[in-house]
Amino acid sequence: MGAIAMPISPDKLDAWKAWLADLTGPRKEEFEASNARHDLTGHRAWLQVNPDGSYLAIAVHDGPGGDTYVMSLAQSDDPFDQWMMGSLANAHGVDPSGPMPPAPEQFL
Repeated sequence: MGAIAMPISPDKLDAWKAWLADLTGPRKEEFEASNARHDLTGHRAWLQVNPDGSYLAIAVHDGPGGDTYVMSLAQSDDPFDQWMMGSLANAHGVDPSGPMPPAPEQFL
């Protein structure tokens, strides 16, 4: 299992929510195929509103590929995976051509 927490710019919150609606709606089959390709059994995501009003997305990637999911996604040539990385880049300000954020350090 892998987990990641990433800030969401307030002006990207609606785009983030629309992206998740696509994953559970019209692009659900593609999302499930991508999960299988990356050896995931599921995804869970939460939106955390911080005391200062900023937003943080918390995602858990379940399955054997969870710890390497973001890196694997970034290196994929699959059109859906590239769309996923573009959506991540848009919502979270991640440059998919640059280094990925470091993996979180597990304490508990």
